[in-house]
Amino acid sequence: MSYKSNQEWIPRPIPPQDDPYAAGFDEKLCEDDLPEPEESEAETPAAPLRPPVSERKIVSSYEPQEPQRKKHRFLKFLLWLLLSVLIVLVLAGAALHFFSHEPMYRKEGRKADCCSILLVGEDAESSSTDTIVLLQIDRANRSVSIMSIPRDTKVNSSYSPHKINGAYAANGCGKEGMEALMDYTADCVGFRPDGYILIDLEAFVDLVDLFGGVAFTVPVDMYYDDPAQDLHISLPAGLRDLTGEEAMELVRFRSGYENADIGRIGVQRDFIRQAIDQWATLRNLVKLPAALWKIARHCSTDLSVFELYWLAESAFVCGTEDIYSTVMPFYFNDVYVCVDLDQDYIDLINAHFNPYKRPVTRNDFDVAR
Repeated sequence: MSYKSNQEWIPRPIPPQDDPYAAGFDEKLCEDDLPEPEESEAETPAAPLRPPVSERKIVSSYEPQEPQRKKHRFLKFLLWLLLSVLIVLVLAGAALHFFSHEPMYRKEGRKADCCSILLVGEDAESSSTDTIVLLQIDRANRSVSIMSIPRDTKVNSSYSPHKINGAYAANGCGKEGMEALMDYTADCVGFRPDGYILIDLEAFVDLVDLFGGVAFTVPVDMYYDDPAQDLHISLPAGLRDLTGEEAMELVRFRSGYENADIGRIGVQRDFIRQAIDQWATLRNLVKLPAALWKIARHCSTDLSVFELYWLAESAFVCGTEDIYSTVMPFYFNDVYVCVDLDQDYIDLINAHFNPYKRPVTRNDFDVAR
């Protein structure tokens, strides 16, 4: 074989035998040609494995930890207790809502979700009913109506004086007295209310305090002392956050108005309206069971717990934007207040207080002259 070139062929140098990597990329070295590692480069023994968790020693710098455990245990108990109370309230509210129903004196011919209730405030000293208010709840139309009936309204009674506020005491108080008052109210408004709630002063004070009082503008300075009734009133005029005791003084005060009891009726009506407006909030829904318990304990009523819950729930459903309030139209006759029975009054009853589909007429009234 000949090599055609003018240049002289120079053989490739052979790398030293002690440098196996100097052969370059064209030379292939087998494992047998690799040098043995020196003793200093030999693989070092692996670090010993960590002992198992069960054999490790736990060192704590927060000894003892028992108080912290007790704290966590108390917080868990408190959360459990709050959750339990919340569940009970939810279940109780759901049960009351499921079984609640509107009060109905007569079931035939009624408007849907509509009833009228007589609210009565008792003067414990004289056993007379100095506050008489007709309340209508129209849940279908989301409206609330209030009409005050003057305590001196003349009725066709067998007792004397013939004032409506004497019906309760003249008929033995209790259930018989309230039944008589309901009958006389029917003579004045053209139908018998579906039920009544007789509230004593202690219950009134407790209810106001339960719902956090009422912000109300006292119209005049109210100062009055009557040791015989244990009545002491001291309320300066102006906007005040009334407590239960102060609210009681407000609704009982009557001597400082120009028209005496009629002026008090207007203040009582305004107070009831403000109370409903301020109490009908979602925050106060959880207070309904306690309010019902106080009413059942301190008040007299012919309504069941489920009917009372329907009324309380309806106040929240209807809201306070459409509250109609008025005083029964009247004229004075000697010491009496007489019902001014005209067509305007009949129309007012049918529009705001009659729970029946059939309109009341003049023949449904039995007013005293």
